[in-house]
Amino acid sequence: MKVSLFVVILAVVSAVAVPSADGQAKPSPEGTIVNVNKQDVATPAVRAGANLDHAPLQSHYYLYNVSVQLNCDIYVGSYESESDDLPDTLSPNNHVPIRIAKHVMYLDFPGAPVKMQIVRHKVSQADTCGQAGLAKQ
Repeated sequence: MKVSLFVVILAVVSAVAVPSADGQAKPSPEGTIVNVNKQDVATPAVRAGANLDHAPLQSHYYLYNVSVQLNCDIYVGSYESESDDLPDTLSPNNHVPIRIAKHVMYLDFPGAPVKMQIVRHKVSQADTCGQAGLAKQ
């Protein structure tokens, strides 16, 4: 009895899930990378005047703040890398497919999307946004 009930439930769930899998995924809208700022971060920080021979070992990484404009909105995402070289696809004026979730933005590059924490969001005041940008604020 329990096995047949399980089979019926599994069949119902499978029948409901299959039509939604057939639907085409909506392509991500395209945004434009406006600016990229790089910071060299060393942790832990060493205080000024400290004896460098006795200071703890530091790890270095690079923190990139990538500004992407989507319509009238500008999202600034934080991207950490151990490498000093940023991929060419994350250069200013490049068009990128972008998805926005709660506090995260995804740049949907083919193969591997880049995930970034959103550290700032603002409405662009550029002329191309016109009154729509002013009404959103």
